Amino acid sequence: MKIALILLLAAPLYAQWPEAPKPQQIDHVEWGLLATDAGVRGLDVYSTHHMLQNGNRELFLPSAIADHVPAMAAYSAGTVVVDWYFSRMLTRHHHRRWAHLLTSVDISTTAPWAVHNLYLSNRMITKPSTPAPGGVKQ
Repeated sequence: MKIALILLLAAPLYAQWPEAPKPQQIDHVEWGLLATDAGVRGLDVYSTHHMLQNGNRELFLPSAIADHVPAMAAYSAGTVVVDWYFSRMLTRHHHRRWAHLLTSVDISTTAPWAVHNLYLSNRMITKPSTPAPGGVKQ
């Protein structure tokens, strides 16, 4: 009798259990943001190299990274990979908006500096011991 009662109640109880939420995948918007982030990081590598060639200095990164283009490219690629990883984790845990915000913040903090570095003027100044044109020491 008890077994029949358990079997009668087991089917309706099992049918009422909600299914576990399925993990979400990264959507097209996030892939577009990640591609934009990679492009902005590539522009930052190029503009930093261009800026250093003109005699300016890097403000934030150590010279071990900023002075070497391959090291700067590896740093920027690593940043995009970390951004992709955390975007994927946030999306899988149903925080798609946070994933979009994370990538958008990375783009918006890198892009102005990349463009700024690109348009810096040439700062190569002669050394103080070298006479300037006209024979006057600076």
